[in-house]
Amino acid sequence: MDLVSLIGIIGGIAAMVGAIMLENAEIVGSGYLNIPGMVIIGLGSLFASSVCYLPEHVKKLPTYCKLVFMHPHFEPGEIISQMIEFAQKARREGLLSLEADLEKIHDPFFKKALQLVVDGIDPALIRAILETDTSGMEERHKVGESYLMTLGGIAPTMGILGAIMGLSGALAKMGGGDIMKTVNSLAIAFIASFYGVAIANLVFIPMSTKLGTISKEEIFVREITITGVLAIQAGDNPRIVEERLRAFFPPTGFPIKAKEGAAA
Repeated sequence: MDLVSLIGIIGGIAAMVGAIMLENAEIVGSGYLNIPGMVIIGLGSLFASSVCYLPEHVKKLPTYCKLVFMHPHFEPGEIISQMIEFAQKARREGLLSLEADLEKIHDPFFKKALQLVVDGIDPALIRAILETDTSGMEERHKVGESYLMTLGGIAPTMGILGAIMGLSGALAKMGGGDIMKTVNSLAIAFIASFYGVAIANLVFIPMSTKLGTISKEEIFVREITITGVLAIQAGDNPRIVEERLRAFFPPTGFPIKAKEGAAA
């Protein structure tokens, strides 16, 4: 039984009931403060989104959020410089000589790719292994991206739900005679929708897009790695290796200095 989904449904309903109880107890707030709205948007969005994903994905939500602010930095220039260096060495001393240089590589994917070359694996098989690895990574990244986008879709809806609850409470008090109190309650009710739209468009959707951007950057670096490693295995001249990799960048965007390329 999927307890996370069950907890998500029960928790979402509990958040709504709790917000209604706060509304009835007149613990509402004032100005731009809407306490019931904060409860139903914050807790309701988290519980509802947890029903959409598997337990292992829900547990990784903090990790997905952390990656937005503390993500790996990719250095294509460093990888390309090493590839040109390895291409020179491979032509002089053979592919097996590169085994001693594996420890110099910081990028795990690059290290894995070069290890396959040193092991003498068929080029077609190397490409298949590396592309499958990249596809798997991309699919894993899409889960985090999708999770945050789901939160961005649910939050405004929860805001509308909070606004409806607030409006219902305000309209129920219209017969009390204090028209200003009713107007104030109506104003506070609409703040819930403001919360939902704001948190979706200022937090969740931008974070989701950022994860997508990070993933695309990593895929780009991996494509460079695959092309360069296979060129080294084919015994291409270092200049040809450089030109193959230069094709990935705009004319003025190649990440290594011209003199490094000239030395090749």
